[in-house]
Amino acid sequence: MNGEQLAISLLGTFSVAVNDHVVPENEWHLKRAADLVKLLALAPRHRLPREEVIEALWPDGQLDRSAVNLRKVAFQARHALGLADGVVLEDGLVKLAPHHTVLTDRDSFVDAASQAIGSGDAAACRAAAAQYGGELLPDDPYVAWCEQEGRYLRGLFRELLEQGQLWGRLVREEPTNERAHREIMQAQLERGDRAGAIRQFDLLRTTLREELGVAPGPDTVALYNRALDMDGRDAPTPAERARALLAWGLVHWQRSDLDEAQRTAAEARALSIDAGLPRELTEASELLALIAHVQGNWHEVFAENFMESLSRNAGLAPFVFDANICLSEFALGEQNGLSDVAAMARRLIQFSTRTGSPQAEALGRLLRGETALLSGLVGTEVREDLTHAVRLHRESSSTTGWALAAERGAQLESRGGNRARAREAHRQALHIAEQTAVREHLMPLIYGGMLQGETAGTSRDVIDEAEDAFSRHQACDTCAMSFRVNASMVSARSGDLGRSEHYLDEARRVAPMWSGGPWHAAVDEADATLLLALGGAPADVVALFERAGARFRSANHQRDADRCEQSAASVPNRSRLLER
Repeated sequence: MNGEQLAISLLGTFSVAVNDHVVPENEWHLKRAADLVKLLALAPRHRLPREEVIEALWPDGQLDRSAVNLRKVAFQARHALGLADGVVLEDGLVKLAPHHTVLTDRDSFVDAASQAIGSGDAAACRAAAAQYGGELLPDDPYVAWCEQEGRYLRGLFRELLEQGQLWGRLVREEPTNERAHREIMQAQLERGDRAGAIRQFDLLRTTLREELGVAPGPDTVALYNRALDMDGRDAPTPAERARALLAWGLVHWQRSDLDEAQRTAAEARALSIDAGLPRELTEASELLALIAHVQGNWHEVFAENFMESLSRNAGLAPFVFDANICLSEFALGEQNGLSDVAAMARRLIQFSTRTGSPQAEALGRLLRGETALLSGLVGTEVREDLTHAVRLHRESSSTTGWALAAERGAQLESRGGNRARAREAHRQALHIAEQTAVREHLMPLIYGGMLQGETAGTSRDVIDEAEDAFSRHQACDTCAMSFRVNASMVSARSGDLGRSEHYLDEARRVAPMWSGGPWHAAVDEADATLLLALGGAPADVVALFERAGARFRSANHQRDADRCEQSAASVPNRSRLLER
């Protein structure tokens, strides 16, 4: 093709060179002009139908106005490129430099990658991988028209790394790629680097746990055991042995071999207590808690494990509670949750009376205060339990228990109508929660509490703040139920119906985790509140409120049941209800 040559870089950066002249950044006076060139550079034969270009660049614009904008942007692009035919609009198409040669690093990379992968030659794959200059248009990470292409190129690059056996680069590019980690471990063991293989396994184990919530597979665990058992080396440390046990325990858990999973987790737990290993104790306790939950005896197992840890190494007991905080809150949401958790609280308080353990008393009082509060009690005994729980947890450095007790105390203030004191207490609980290792469980629970009894304006601010916090620390689905339900209801009452529906959908998605109980009732109440705001049939609204009340009452949430029954009775006076 005659004419000029355009060399366009799209990987790792964006730049355009016409022959040897690089277009300066300040020539792109309109960002949309650069976007138009990027869009066409990615298109087959560097051309697209006019309507597709308009939809990509002005998805929400009116067609006539967007057509005018396209002509303006095309003019600016031609000016930046220094070519009168740099962007041509003809025959219903938008074309990039149709009379010139257009070369892109994207096309060069894809061609080289396709040939290398097709050949199956590792050296060719390594050479092709070297042509990948980085992420596609990194300054436009959320632009819809390049997201799919970016994923395709990233996947192609990773396939080259794997076929080229560039395991270190593959781990940096895809930290959860277990095969890459395992190949690195294998190479380290072959050259006698036992410590390196152990470190690599620990990196993989931590990454899989934090990113995906899973554990290494049996082949990788077997390789780790081989590293621990290498001849002529120092004996494995207690931490290394505990991690090996935990890894095998998770393998058995994933295979649904609960007996063997329980045996290895219990062994890891005992070793962790004896060696004073808080991280490994937490993970062993989490696995034991999951097994006990599946087997239907979580209450008994947790109480026994917590009391045993107090007897053997009291300083590690807070880590056992950290491992069980989610299931503790889950248990409160079961049909008979309040009575079951109250029984566990009595057992812990009896243990504290026999042994003088302040930590057992702290947790017993916290659980007893929680069950009383959720059942609708707000009297002196509830306040006394939660106040003592705050003090005892703080004095024993159990930060999670301290934060949770402080939050339940804040909710008690809110139910008593002390809005200013409640706000202060919520903020204190949030500050404490941010210092814990279980923020994803505590923070949504606290934000849910903050929405109770608040004004519409303050509630909107709380939801905004919570959404920002959850973008940094993902919220646990189980522990976020109170936030989602309350956010749906306060949004409906303030007229933000889209947000209300979003949070109601999220609550509906999670509620089936319980076979019955108060969260099903809470979803009914939120559903009724949104339906009322949408102007739904009064009979349907009343039916939902009444069903919510009945479900709350059967779960012994008496105050919540009373509120739903009052809401049902006041439906005819719709404006009055929305002002509540």
